[in-house]
Amino acid sequence: MTTHNIASVDGTVGHNSYIAGDYDPADFDYNTALDRGELLSLFLRNPKIQKATVWFANEMLRERWKFKTPQPITAPKHGIDFEFEQFNEWLEWNGFMQELLKAFMWSLLFGDSILVFYDGKEVSAREVLLKPSKSYVKCRAYYPNTAGNGYTIKEVDPMFNIPAMYKIELHAHKASNGVTILAPMERVVRFTAPQKELKYGGTSTVTAIAHDCLVQEQIKRAVATQANNLQGGIVALKAATDEERAIVDNAVGDTLTHLRRLYFKNTEEADQLVKLIIPDLKIDQLERLNGILQTDIATGSDISISILEGAPQGALSSAAFDTFNTYSKVKQLQSHYTHALEEAFFKLGKTDTTFEWNDPTPAPKEAVDNNNITPLSGVGKEEIEDKDEEIEE
Repeated sequence: MTTHNIASVDGTVGHNSYIAGDYDPADFDYNTALDRGELLSLFLRNPKIQKATVWFANEMLRERWKFKTPQPITAPKHGIDFEFEQFNEWLEWNGFMQELLKAFMWSLLFGDSILVFYDGKEVSAREVLLKPSKSYVKCRAYYPNTAGNGYTIKEVDPMFNIPAMYKIELHAHKASNGVTILAPMERVVRFTAPQKELKYGGTSTVTAIAHDCLVQEQIKRAVATQANNLQGGIVALKAATDEERAIVDNAVGDTLTHLRRLYFKNTEEADQLVKLIIPDLKIDQLERLNGILQTDIATGSDISISILEGAPQGALSSAAFDTFNTYSKVKQLQSHYTHALEEAFFKLGKTDTTFEWNDPTPAPKEAVDNNNITPLSGVGKEEIEDKDEEIEE
């Protein structure tokens, strides 16, 4: 499969109108996996892919966590040592939360990501070889090398078959030279997504929905292209031969260059052209097909269609199950990444890294008076029961 908007030279991702399958339908195949460049391009433009990655990463981190053992820490703030009463306050200040969010997000998208830790003593250069350190003050997230940016595994430990050295390449937009960083495993914490096949890395969580998202884009593009052709204007010119076409073009000149030109030989051909350029789009069929794709995408993302489309969540009837199902996956992901997160805490100075995730699941407010009125909605118990019956019907 070919995507025509990945610029691999300067490490940038373009945003022109081409997507996989535009030139030849044979290029599109559900059995052909998207490469990292195509995934990144799809991620940047497609809200469904973002919902399956960015949204889950945000929900995992939204309520933060609570350490088993509180630990104050003295660390730099505004260039001077500052006493942080809570370790989480230090993590918020040094940008760890933002980098962790990116590590989760890119891990879910690509299957792998890393956090590289810095001690503040690094020297700026185009090629940097980092050495192990005993204390770190910040970190930065990276994804596998894509379009010239990211990391690759440079060396593997022969004894334990784990990465021993990472090579990180960064290319600024339109810059002639990039930066290369070599980071040993002592400075790196790896965030591997849950595996679905036996391989070294994790499995992207969007592999089950990426092709459906592309098909949705193609449907939308087909309708939009036809609409643009119609609203742009069409001029039909009678010309039976190439010689007649040249004569007509010379006669028309540049007066109608903004219109799309179509040529016909006779009345019957003109009728066929009209049917071709103004087809019966069968909007109801497109809507049904789009609904099928929405269901498949929601199922592949482990979220309900209502959540996928941005509808508010609740805790009544089917909404309660939607919430339970979605946040079951959120908690599974939290559990999966717990070990890597504790390693990151330790590198930043946390002695006892044991922690417990705060529950991110939305819960309804309990009744606060004898009339069973909820402070969240102001709806009485009888009205809630009536709404439940309507939803079930």
